[in-house]
Amino acid sequence: MNKILLGLSILILASCGSDNSKSTKTENSNETQFQWDFSKQRKFIYSFSQTVNGENKMGKDRPAEKTYMTGIGHLNVRVKENNLADLSLTGIEMQIIIFNEDGTPRDTMTQKAPANVVQDMKPDGSFSDGNADILFDMLFPLPNKDLEKGDSDEIPMKMPFNVNGSRLYSKGQNTLTFKGFKEIEGRNCAVLKGIINVSKLDVPEELKGDYECSSTGNATYYFDLENGYYVGADIQMVMDVMVDSETENEEDFGMFMKMKSDNVFKIRLEKIEE
Repeated sequence: MNKILLGLSILILASCGSDNSKSTKTENSNETQFQWDFSKQRKFIYSFSQTVNGENKMGKDRPAEKTYMTGIGHLNVRVKENNLADLSLTGIEMQIIIFNEDGTPRDTMTQKAPANVVQDMKPDGSFSDGNADILFDMLFPLPNKDLEKGDSDEIPMKMPFNVNGSRLYSKGQNTLTFKGFKEIEGRNCAVLKGIINVSKLDVPEELKGDYECSSTGNATYYFDLENGYYVGADIQMVMDVMVDSETENEEDFGMFMKMKSDNVFKIRLEKIEE
């Protein structure tokens, strides 16, 4: 589990790992109304914040450790040549508070996260290599077809889940519904309501034990249809991860781990550098 948000064993967006599983469109597919305008080189700079209420348990008989984490910085979309853009998280300052069993703070840590860059996003929101961080796939989703008010589109998502050297996948979708228009940051934006449900985990019979890896939540996305760029997003998502492979046979390798995190993201466009 070495590819977690922001390199991040801390902000726990992707306790299961990270992988971009959005279905990429073919080169011959028609453009939809929901498209980034990458016709000229420029840079979109967004404020980015994430808060995480976490609970980790590393043994059935051990108490859960509770944490509260924040990350504040910038999310950037840098439009390049060839109608592509690089996405990056920069200047992220993180604070982690670990609590005692009675709820009082035990330790507080602060640190700066290294820049996290994903290259070559297309105007439809997909990525050239299909291996982008799931974070960006969740923050800036776009419908794969034209939508009228009230229409919906399902954006497939999957998250890899590493179990004792085996890679499983939790699958699902982000269902986007076009709700209408609203003025955000002085811009007339299309409002997309998202319902995130990535919880279908197929466990092979060869793996003994109980496993869970799910991400569920709700989001509101704001996209400037006329000018072709994202203005903001508000996302609340709960992640549940559980591994229970303990047996009565002491010679068998087994473990118990349970993690839960309640994540809240807020993104707003600050400026556009032409």
